[in-house]
Amino acid sequence: MQTVLVIEFFLAILVMLASAWLLGEAVTRVGQPALVGQLLAGILIGPSIFNIVQPTANLTTVENVALFFIMLLTGLAVKPSKIFAAGGRGALVSSISFVVPFVAGFEVAQYFGVGWVSALTVALTISITAVPVNSIILMELGLFDTDLGLVVIAAGVIDDIIAFVALGMIQQLGMGNSASSDINIILAVLKIVLFLSAFFALERLLRIHLRGVHSWLDTLTLRMKSSGSYIALILIIAVGVSLLAEWSGIQLVLGTFFAGLLVSDLTGPERLGKASDAIRATTFGFFGPLAFTFIGTELALSSIAGKLQLIGTLLIVAISTKFFGGFTGAKLSRFSSQDSTAIGFLMNSRGFVELVIAATAYQLGLIDQALFSVVVCIGIITTIISPIASRIALRKTKFQGVTKTQASSDLEL
Repeated sequence: MQTVLVIEFFLAILVMLASAWLLGEAVTRVGQPALVGQLLAGILIGPSIFNIVQPTANLTTVENVALFFIMLLTGLAVKPSKIFAAGGRGALVSSISFVVPFVAGFEVAQYFGVGWVSALTVALTISITAVPVNSIILMELGLFDTDLGLVVIAAGVIDDIIAFVALGMIQQLGMGNSASSDINIILAVLKIVLFLSAFFALERLLRIHLRGVHSWLDTLTLRMKSSGSYIALILIIAVGVSLLAEWSGIQLVLGTFFAGLLVSDLTGPERLGKASDAIRATTFGFFGPLAFTFIGTELALSSIAGKLQLIGTLLIVAISTKFFGGFTGAKLSRFSSQDSTAIGFLMNSRGFVELVIAATAYQLGLIDQALFSVVVCIGIITTIISPIASRIALRKTKFQGVTKTQASSDLEL
């Protein structure tokens, strides 16, 4: 019996990987991110259409491991120094482009009769920005290291950090409304503040002594004899930070992102490049396709048949309010109207970050399968629309002093 279960598990993995690869390749040839094809693959092979693969506890575990690697790779791609370099402008764009869609999304969900905890979760999913998708667009156009690029990346990172922190708080809110629950919420907030304060204090301390840290890592690396030891060290750090984040209530996947940030700032370029290449190959060749295909299998098209009005309204609100928030924040940050338009479109990139939050919220019971399917549909549609609109806006914009960078399709999430 156990052998049969193992065979069924690996057959499901085989079908998911093969279908993800085929459709991922297909959509990239028409200019879309591979994750769109992988999500469509999950919908096709899942219960919604052909019912070849059904969500199981074992596959959910694989999904969580996959999300771990995806978030680690994302953190490795973004240096904290770049976030700080954007300064107040990144924070301004982030705050407006997050708050406006969050409030609007909550009101829309409430209008359609969604419970307040689930409405908060839905609002959260439409308020975020996908850093990896924007990174690719900016790299392709040679704008990653411009003022515009740094502000967009910083705003997206801040949005995502706020989103994962808010998700932990929403989880606490959903656990009850008693006095003890209020105390738990206060304690949860204090634990989150403690974790964030400790993280940034440690990052600052290590960055001050960066030369000594690099020297120590050089010595340690020379003493490592077994193959893959440095990757193992990174993963040990990532798991440790992730568990601390989970303890603080931030969620394990965000802790992995923080671990990536920490490692990216402390590791020398050569070591970081080799480590990122190894993790990237595993993530995009195995874990990424599995994660997004599995999310697709969890989407139940039958459950959203009666929610087309909610999907349409939320989609319009998600795009328009996010654009308004990004454009307004950029204008207040003294960008030109054309640059502000590009930033507004870029802030609409949601990609895999929305899907990670949606999958996590669904596992936590904050949204039901119908709302999960609604959110995934919006994520897929905005993932298709945003890169097209932002590329058009950016190509019409002329910059001076642009630092050209080479885009890697491996980063496309």
